Amino acid sequence: MQAIDINETLNEYFDDPDRRIPNAHLESVCQYKKPGACRYISLTPAGFCCVKKTPVKNALDRGFLEGWIKATGDNCEGLGDYAKKDIKEKDKEESKDNLQG
Repeated sequence: MQAIDINETLNEYFDDPDRRIPNAHLESVCQYKKPGACRYISLTPAGFCCVKKTPVKNALDRGFLEGWIKATGDNCEGLGDYAKKDIKEKDKEESKDNLQG
């Protein structure tokens, strides 16, 4: 499983406005507080966000399989873009290389 830097990496996912779940989606697709609720719903200071396309997904899937996560749903493709974080990391690396080289 991928290691997560809680102070930096995780906050970038939770603070990403593309991951915020609109109320209508939360009710109709995520099935919040209903049978079959999505297991990738996360509550943040800015409201509910989708963590399906983040490193958190692996931990939630494991918890579901082991029985300690009760939400059973995997209700859509998820919000946000997993690749966005990967691209930022590659840009950082290239910038660092350019400064050193």
